[in-house]
Parts: sequence; structure tokens; C-alpha cells
Amino acid sequence: MSEAAKGQGKDQGPAGIKAQVQRLLAEAQAHFSRRDGAACESALARALALVPERSPEQAEVLQMMAVLKKAQGRVLEAETLFRRALEMQPNLPHGHNNFALLLGGTGRRDDAIAHLAEAVRLKPNFTDAHINLGLMLAGAGRPSEAEQHYRTALSLQPNHLMAKQCLAAVLTDLDRAQEAETVARQALAQSGRDTRQAAALAYTLGRALAEQQRHGEALAALDQAKALVPEIAEADYVRGNVLQRLGRADEALESYRAAIERNPQDLRAHRELNQLLYRQKRDQEFLSSYDEVAAQFPDVAAIALDKASFLIKQERYAEAEAAFARGAALDPANVAGFDGQGLALAGLKRFDEAIAAHEKAVRLEPQNCHAWCNFSATLMRAGDAEKAREAAAQARAIEPGNQHALALWGLSLRMLEDGREEVLNDYANHVQVFDLEPPDGFSTMAEFNAALTAELSTLHRDKREFLDQTLRGGTQTVGDLFGAGHALTERLRARIDEAVNTYIQRMKSDEAHPLTGRRGAQFAYQGSWSSRLSDCGFHTNHVHPKGWISSCYYVALPDAVRDEQEQQGWIKFGEPPFEIGLKHAIRRSVQPVPGRLVLFPSYMWHGTVPFHSGDPRLTIAFDVVPE
Repeated sequence: MSEAAKGQGKDQGPAGIKAQVQRLLAEAQAHFSRRDGAACESALARALALVPERSPEQAEVLQMMAVLKKAQGRVLEAETLFRRALEMQPNLPHGHNNFALLLGGTGRRDDAIAHLAEAVRLKPNFTDAHINLGLMLAGAGRPSEAEQHYRTALSLQPNHLMAKQCLAAVLTDLDRAQEAETVARQALAQSGRDTRQAAALAYTLGRALAEQQRHGEALAALDQAKALVPEIAEADYVRGNVLQRLGRADEALESYRAAIERNPQDLRAHRELNQLLYRQKRDQEFLSSYDEVAAQFPDVAAIALDKASFLIKQERYAEAEAAFARGAALDPANVAGFDGQGLALAGLKRFDEAIAAHEKAVRLEPQNCHAWCNFSATLMRAGDAEKAREAAAQARAIEPGNQHALALWGLSLRMLEDGREEVLNDYANHVQVFDLEPPDGFSTMAEFNAALTAELSTLHRDKREFLDQTLRGGTQTVGDLFGAGHALTERLRARIDEAVNTYIQRMKSDEAHPLTGRRGAQFAYQGSWSSRLSDCGFHTNHVHPKGWISSCYYVALPDAVRDEQEQQGWIKFGEPPFEIGLKHAIRRSVQPVPGRLVLFPSYMWHGTVPFHSGDPRLTIAFDVVPE
């Protein structure tokens, strides 16, 4: 307390000083609400001069000063003030809440969660802290916990629109889009004249509808959000995705560009924009969004790294290595730079340098399954099967269900002539063929497949394949095929259900085996799509990292697949995507037949033999996971 304040204290006494401090805090809050920072700071300075050292009142003034500094962008000063306030008064719930917002905004989410948890412990009926904690938990990939805090907030304030919007958003994240739709619609009806909240709710409703593959309704909701608040960048991004599903590629491109204009560092929008540009064969524009943003933000590593990921998929290894190196130099704590360098250098066959880069990556993040998988692949290409096995084993220890890690482990065993590889893959029993019966209403599979071909052909709207998928020389549908309202596809799905159930029932009882040990009573589809290969098209050898059982159903085929000698267009198993000196790389091949479904483990390497024909090879594929 200053000398002048001490003099005032003698005149007023403690109660008078406390009342004056409260008036000044109220005055400061009013100035803050009007965005008058200078007047707010003046009122707080006068309050600070009155309060005793290390008193609860001083802590209160300091935390409000911290809020002001944060709003002014003076983050370091704000953090210092928050820490001083909470050191004096640890039981200050709104201090913990406000400090958490600063921490979350500067990338320290775990610390933010800890402070918000303390805020709701100190004040269980603190609605805003429950909402903020939910937001942080959702951002940390903990949506179920987030849901509980949103519901607690709504139990305290049942008509809190932001809590309802957050609940609807997290329900969508939890694959409960119908529940999300109900919550969002109810809240939207209550939003009245709150334009910004109504826009947020319309956006959230659009997301929920898009997840249900009701794309026309989703677009209407997103357009409503943008009409209310045009600057919602998230709405532009989701709108682009919806327009893609509706086959409106040019409009989707413009929507992604709008998202990037509002948020130049929105990597999701950059990725979708450039994927779509590639598939539409707009090569002059491809990757230019990264270059434009890099000119604005030359020190942002993520821009260089994201562009590099496209370059490496195009096998432009020298350019990719340079871009990954630039990203690693800008952000040496980011594993992606060193991991990507390793892959690019391996592509250039500079294996010693590649291994050194991978070693940096796994030292940086020892629990990164993806980095260990890439390290294992490079070690195999360099001829070190034992170290490759060790790296793959590390990846499996981190993510036991990761099918890529399992595939690499099996491949290293094969290089070492270890018999466990035969047990793992068991090509004779784990690859199974099902010639399906016609769905109800069709007398033959030929009749059904002809109708199905017409349905699927309307969904193949791109001019080229996805760059980050395995198809080469053709097109692939966008989004999940199952559950999207395609009548004939859904009728086929009923027959597929029967085959998948049979495949699971035939599994041997072995809890220790990576395939059969995951068997359960129920299963779910994890992704479904259609592929259409053109003349000379093929699928590169690959696995499905997040699946359990993978598949291929043959809808329409060129005559070339009938040749049992050349095996054009056949599916092949066991051959890896890179050369490692195997004598008999292909372990089994299956001839495509219209109406035939092939099921196999998701960790099994598989690809297709190129074919020569003017007729396309049309298929449906999906992954299955235990439920």
C-alpha cells in the first residue's frame, strides 16, 4: 500500500478501503467491456494502490490486470501477473479459469486443463469454467470427458447456448451426429437475436448433418451460418468438404480458398484444396497456396512441412528433402521434419543419411509409432533386417493394433526367414474368397452389378486419383460409401455383412494372434469407397493401418483379367511396396470375378497387377474393425 493509500486508509478504515476497491474493480470491468484499455488500466492502478500487500484483494486486482494485459496482447506480462495472483491466493477460481485461457492460447493445453480442473474443484457451479474445460479436453482428444463438463454446465444453466453448441460439437466428434443435430436444432430455435451464437449453432448443425451424409441440408445450414457471420473460417472449410461430396468441385475449391484467406495457416484447408486441385488436374495451381502463405509467413515450419508431404507423395524426393530440412530448421522440436527427411533421403537411396534423420526423429519422440514405422521401412530398404524388426517391434509396443507396424514386423521376419511370419500371414487361410448371391430383387449377379455400375459411375466425378492413396491411373469416390443413401450399395452391403460374419466365425481360436485375437461378437465398417481403374491402372502395394479386415468386391471388370498367365488386374498378396531382395515376393494371387468379394487381414501387403484395356476395373472396398 502506498503512503497516500495509507493516509486514505486511516480516514476510511478497512471496510471503506474494501468498498472503494470493489467500486474501482467494477469501474475497471465496465471500461474493459467498452474496450477502453487506458481507463481500465487507470482504475486498476488506483485499486492496486489501496490494497494491502499479499491480501485477497491484491490478488483480485492483479488477476484482473492480467486479463487486461492478455487482451492487449502483452502475454508475458499477463502470465507474470496471473502467477503472482495465484501464488498469493491459490483459491481463486476465476483466476485459474482466466490463466487457463492464456495457457491454452499459447499451446500449453495440459497446463490449462490442470488450472481449469482446479477452478471447478474450487467452485463446482462455475459454468464458464466447465465449458472452457470441455473445450480444452475436446482439443486434447478427450471428447467423452468434454461431454461430461458440457452437461454439467447445462445442469447449472439449462439454456446456456454456448454450452449447447459445444455439446452438439463434441457429440458429432463422438459419432453421435443424430444427438448432435437434436441439440443444435433446439438451441438454434432459442438463439433469438444473438447473431454470433446463432451462426456458431448453424455451423455446428451443418457439421452434424454432414456426418450423417445429408449433404444438401448440411450446405443449407452452413450457408445460414455464413449469412449471419461471413467471417467464420471453419464454415468455409466444412462447406468445401460438403460441396466435394455434392460433386461441385469448383465451388469447393473457392470455399477452401476463402477458408485460407481468413486463416492462412489452416493446414486442413490447404490439404483439401491441393488434393482437389490435383484430382481435377489443375496442375498450374497445385501447391501454390503453400508458396503464397510461405511468402507471408516465412518462419512457419508447418507450411514447409505440409508442402513437403505432398512432394514426397509425388516422389519428388530432392524437393521434399529440402522442404523437410527447412521445416526441421524452423522447428527442431517437430518430429515431422526429421521423419520426412528420412523418407526423402531413402527415396534418393542415401540410406546412411536417412537412418541418421530417422534416429533424430525417434529420439525426439520415442513414443511416436509412425516415426518408428518409417524408420523400420528405411532400415529394411538399407538391408538391416534385424534393426528393422526392432524398430517395428517398438512401433507395435506403442500401438499394438497398428496394422502398418504389424505389417513391417512381419516383413522383417520374412527377411530374417523367421517362421513367425508364416503364422502371422497364413495366406492360404487368411485370404478368403466369397462369390456373393444376388441381393433380393435381382435374379443374377450380372443383372445386379450392371445396375450397381450405373449407380457408382455417378459418384466417380474426379479426373485423377487421390495423391495420398494407393490407386494409380483412375479415380476413387469421396467420403464413405456405406450409409450415404446409395440404394444398390446398401443392398449389396447386406450380402457383405453375411460374408464378413462368416469370415469372422471361421477364425481359429487364438487370443495371441493379431488377427484372431481381436475377434468379437460385433463389427463395424471403418471407411468404404469405390475405385475405378483405367487402362494401365493399378494399386500400389500397401496395408490399411487402422483396419482389422480389409476387402475388395468386384463390380465390373475388363476381359484382360481372364488371362491366368499374365494375371492382369489380379489382386496380389505379400509383395512389399519397396525392393528388399525377396526371391518370391508375391505369395498369393486371386483372380477378380464380377460378384466376388475377397477378405483378408488389414496388415497383409496387397496391391494389383496393371492391366491393358479400354474397359475400367470397378470395385468397392472397405475396412472392418471389431466393435
